[in-house]
Amino acid sequence: MRESVPPRAEVVAAYPVSIAPVRNVRSTLIMGAIASITKAGYYDAWYAGVPPQPRGELLQMVAGVWVPVDIALAHYRACDSLGLSPDAEAQLGAATLERVRGTLLGTMLRVANSAGVTPWTLLAQLQRFWNRAFDGGGIQVLRLGPKEARADLVQNVLTETHYHRNALRGLLASVLQLFCQKAYVNERRAPREPGTMSTRVQWV
Repeated sequence: MRESVPPRAEVVAAYPVSIAPVRNVRSTLIMGAIASITKAGYYDAWYAGVPPQPRGELLQMVAGVWVPVDIALAHYRACDSLGLSPDAEAQLGAATLERVRGTLLGTMLRVANSAGVTPWTLLAQLQRFWNRAFDGGGIQVLRLGPKEARADLVQNVLTETHYHRNALRGLLASVLQLFCQKAYVNERRAPREPGTMSTRVQWV
């Protein structure tokens, strides 16, 4: 279900005309997440939480290829089983960005410190950056105030895991902080429609 546009909100980035469900995830993102989990000391618990068949595929991945969403889902479910707090999951999402941001953001990093570049610069292109990491899914971004936005995600089965949702929050906040002093990304509400996520984004 697509989120509606509230009164007085400005559409910064509209949903794509056609949106397919997420079918694949870029291996680089998952490999970065596993590396962050390992560095934080959770590898053994994560390993125990992944069933044998997807575990083999996850551990044999190479960078830069598409991984079927069911394999990615096994990874995120194992992350759920770690029992971490939402803040800890968001911090791991931010740590993952540090490992993969060159791949996902490309030339955007080279203009992060240019005059006139703000978080709106990134938010307006969020679907483009999403498409580098995910095959499928759609994003809408709304301007709610001078430094406040709402970002809505649909058609992403991975949002059934709280780790994925919180890691996305941390990853997005970390990206936005390339353009501002501090960014805050919070999930708007629960329960959610299946396959969706809606966040409130603010910065100073």
